[in-house]
Amino acid sequence: MLNKKICIFGPPCVGKTTLAYTALKNKIPSFTTHDNPFMVGGREEFFTHILNLDIPLFLDSGGLNIDWLDGKTGGEVDTKAVLLLPPRDVYLERERIDIENRGEGKNQNGIQYYDDLMESKSIFDLVIEDVLSPQEIFDYIIETMELKNEL
Repeated sequence: MLNKKICIFGPPCVGKTTLAYTALKNKIPSFTTHDNPFMVGGREEFFTHILNLDIPLFLDSGGLNIDWLDGKTGGEVDTKAVLLLPPRDVYLERERIDIENRGEGKNQNGIQYYDDLMESKSIFDLVIEDVLSPQEIFDYIIETMELKNEL
């Protein structure tokens, strides 16, 4: 087993955490930054330790830039960077609902992240721009990256 690490990137409210939970439901270890008491040294330090675990996993890479990933793995860790980027109108609705539910004070300026990621999507190993269920996204990642026998 190659112990692949699937790192999920995307703007806020795009489904990164939900995809990590879907991986757990499919018996693949996954990690997310939400309510994580072990991130005392910050996201980068936490994820550096996670990437060095000798297990295959899914990682909600929220709040990290893909450049960080390249600098930390140095080719020693088999990582694949996946970008979740649904159509703009779908994303705007998800962001609107999140702001409505959590309040304007919790606005994460997601559309700016969305636009930045739209411009840099060519640097990711896989970009998913379709509107799919979390399980469909999970299955698509496994199939497209030919991971079925490795995870």
